[in-house]
Amino acid sequence: MNRIVIIGGGFAGTWAAISAAAARAKTGKSDIDICLISDAAHLSIRPRFYEKPSQDQLVPLQPLMDEIGVQFERARADEIMGGHVQAEGKSFAYDRLVLCAGSHMPFPAISNAQALGYSVDTFAEARRLDAHLGTLDISDPSEGTIVVVGASFTGIELVTNLRQRLGKDAKLVVVDQAAVAGQSLGANVSPLIADALSKLAIKVITNVSLARLEDGEATFSNGKSIKTSTVIFATGFSASGLTRQLSDNLDADGRLLVDPDLRVYGQSNVFAAGDVARAKTDEDHSTLMSCQHAMPMGGVAGRNAVLDLLGKRTIPYAQPFYATCLDLGPAGAVFTHGWDRQVQKAGSDGAAKKQEINTKWIYPPSPAIGAAKIFEWIEQSLA
Repeated sequence: MNRIVIIGGGFAGTWAAISAAAARAKTGKSDIDICLISDAAHLSIRPRFYEKPSQDQLVPLQPLMDEIGVQFERARADEIMGGHVQAEGKSFAYDRLVLCAGSHMPFPAISNAQALGYSVDTFAEARRLDAHLGTLDISDPSEGTIVVVGASFTGIELVTNLRQRLGKDAKLVVVDQAAVAGQSLGANVSPLIADALSKLAIKVITNVSLARLEDGEATFSNGKSIKTSTVIFATGFSASGLTRQLSDNLDADGRLLVDPDLRVYGQSNVFAAGDVARAKTDEDHSTLMSCQHAMPMGGVAGRNAVLDLLGKRTIPYAQPFYATCLDLGPAGAVFTHGWDRQVQKAGSDGAAKKQEINTKWIYPPSPAIGAAKIFEWIEQSLA
């Protein structure tokens, strides 16, 4: 029996498992065992965690894996060494490995950041924040002041959504080191962000970082302080530490550099996809830490693991089309095309597109449709 082990049950890992199972079925090689190891029972629809937490943001993995004939092991992978994955005392041998261990948001290296701060990095963190928000007296100047640190994609979506969740009386503040809120999203989008933040009465503080966090007060690098009991961090992601067990050749975010077929540099039998890998989408651009790239990357890596195991030619990953859709809460959303982010839809039209993305595009197929239909779906998505 030949075995493919996939680490991580996020977007890349789930798509890799489906794709590997589809490739196995297509070749008729029933002697290929596929195992998905994940420390969570669910695929977390992480791009939605800026919203109020709901159970539909979690998709159970076991029923889907059972339907497509993939072994599911709920465990945290701790070590990769010598053709084996160690996961909470169990050892899983592999002939091909697909690393899809994802990323996390590290809290800033300042005192009390993790103890007193909040995030929406995981479903548990999003629920913890939601429970905290439910205890606040919004009419109290301190309790009613919410500070979001980080004014890029997640921070903007979070702070605008909080206006919708908490109402007009909440005092919302977004803080960033950059000169303009949403600066990383480009010149076409940042004016729309500024307009939305203004209309939603969200205070913007730029060119500063958080210097100190104490119970009831946040102090910034310019020496100014804000009385608040709620500081939420949205300060970017770092790849899983498992990448360091495979290579020292990492980018600034800890991502593995990969060949065109998503094989890890220097590793003949290891592929990587999603937030742990930096791949070229086209001649001029590289992947970002987003489900938009993680899903097709996972699909290509899973299929290539099967092809490589069978001695067949692997396929290169490419994804020249790029789009973004930024939720602005009551101000709608902005949908863009291209790496220069040309605005295609805004306001209510953008919000309708965001709703479609958040409820349909980023979800895997239901196991209820059967394995054959699931395999058709993945083939079409990778075509």
